[in-house]
Amino acid sequence: MRPLSALALVSALTVTAATAEEACTMEHAVYSDGELGYALTFRPGKSWEMPGMTSLVYELTLPDGRQLWGGVASNMGTSREVGSLHAGCARPGPDDADLTDAQIAECRVWHNNVYALADGRITGLPFADEVAPPSLVLADIGRALRYSVLNGPGEEPWDQFDLVGCK
Repeated sequence: MRPLSALALVSALTVTAATAEEACTMEHAVYSDGELGYALTFRPGKSWEMPGMTSLVYELTLPDGRQLWGGVASNMGTSREVGSLHAGCARPGPDDADLTDAQIAECRVWHNNVYALADGRITGLPFADEVAPPSLVLADIGRALRYSVLNGPGEEPWDQFDLVGCK
């Protein structure tokens, strides 16, 4: 048996990495802004976390360790998926009452469209059990965070997050 050449080894590792990336479903995907240390971690939603048209839940970990919580909701496929992030209020648990509209408005720090980016094209998000795309675009998230939970300019992420792992 011949030893693998360096090129063959790199090709084998690339295929392995691509296969692992393809196997990652949306509800287990971890994304990063790649520069400042923001991590967007999706996870399977619990029944009480999935009101209305909520399809995905996640946490956004800021570089200083704070965590914001949120989810993605759709509208029966007739509009774009909308993401939300909340800070300053606890995510309701299984025995808690739903947050009122006023409570949601008070702690919501971002609410805007979320898009998948694959092969240079913006598309809708996959379902929770489908393959996670290589990148996500969270429209205007940097500006929203800058004026809500951050201490000023230069600390906000850009709107694109890249797939970095699977949890």
